[in-house]
Amino acid sequence: MTNTNSTFSAMTLFTYAGERKYLSAAERQLFLASLTVLPDPAERTYCEMLCWTGCRASEALALTPLNIDLADAVVVVRSLKKRGPEKHRHFRQIPVPADFVARLDAVHGIAAAQENPHGAGRDNLWPMSRTTAWRRVRAVMEAAGLHGEKASAKGLRHAYGVNAAVANIPETRIRKWLGHASLSTTEIYLDMAGPEDRALADKMWPGILAAY
Repeated sequence: MTNTNSTFSAMTLFTYAGERKYLSAAERQLFLASLTVLPDPAERTYCEMLCWTGCRASEALALTPLNIDLADAVVVVRSLKKRGPEKHRHFRQIPVPADFVARLDAVHGIAAAQENPHGAGRDNLWPMSRTTAWRRVRAVMEAAGLHGEKASAKGLRHAYGVNAAVANIPETRIRKWLGHASLSTTEIYLDMAGPEDRALADKMWPGILAAY
């Protein structure tokens, strides 16, 4: 028997009850501002990685110093959901803020580790379990006052996609950065209300409000 609820929620950015599954721009800012609840700076950079790349939680945990391009401020993510011949062999490059890359280097010693590509360069940046990683993200969400479906690593991933769409990033680029197998998955982000929708609505409201 098909689970209508799970089928519905898998293809949209809202749950069956209409609850949002992504963080708004303001909520992302709250999340980043609440990272200080984690005393370990290495755990803070893990949460930042999810925010700045939109990668999956397991993909972030698989990152090593060799996956960080310090010169170009790019993170090279192994797409773990690929199937067939591309499984474990497909990588995508995601540009990130330069100051975030500088923090990664300061906290994890990226440059030094890269000098030993057969040793420290291959060590995981975050040697923790998925459960521990989930708890750290949850702690930051709670400190930010965020709850529900959106208060998760997946909520950060969806927020990345929505933010990219609102910023008019080309659909093919969003697909590449998020590691989607097909454009049909990426398209769920393209129907989000952008600044142009708000501008049109602002023109409509005065006439309606004048009647009250």
